[in-house]
Amino acid sequence: MASFKLFLIGSNEPLVADLSAASVAELHHVLSTARFVEGPLSIPDDYGVCSGVLIPTSRIQLIVEQV
Repeated sequence: MASFKLFLIGSNEPLVADLSAASVAELHHVLSTARFVEGPLSIPDDYGVCSGVLIPTSRIQLIVEQV
């Protein structure tokens, strides 16, 4: 599991989430066979909760691996 910054079509802010892939290459394989990708947000909200997210692969424009 690694942290990725996702830039979505129609969104102003990038989304930072922990996804079930260890690298960009592994995430590419997961995204090529799935309609959605899921995982918790990396940055907690105001209440300290890292909410789970379900992201449609059709909305993903760019993915950057967080180091």
